[in-house]
Amino acid sequence: MAAATSGTAERHATEDGEASDLVVIRDQTREILELLRSLVALMLPKEGGDGPKLEDLIAAMVAQQREILVGIQRVHTDLAALFAHIDGPAGSLANGGRPTGGGRA
Repeated sequence: MAAATSGTAERHATEDGEASDLVVIRDQTREILELLRSLVALMLPKEGGDGPKLEDLIAAMVAQQREILVGIQRVHTDLAALFAHIDGPAGSLANGGRPTGGGRA
């Protein structure tokens, strides 16, 4: 009977630990959302009164980041094409067939 009682006590302790973890997570999430709201409030114009919704601002930021990533990808593609052009066709050297770098041919 003592083993059954200790097993029940351990189960309650585990559930209490999980419950306290959930409480901590919930509190931290609330704090993060409040900080995000404060940040957004600082970014919005003061004179307009009601500004755009938080979801609209986040969507605009995501779209802006997507545009930045697409631009970076284009630059990367252009640089790869430029380097491929500078290197010349596969198997040939860019300076007319002579090796560079001080090595002997």
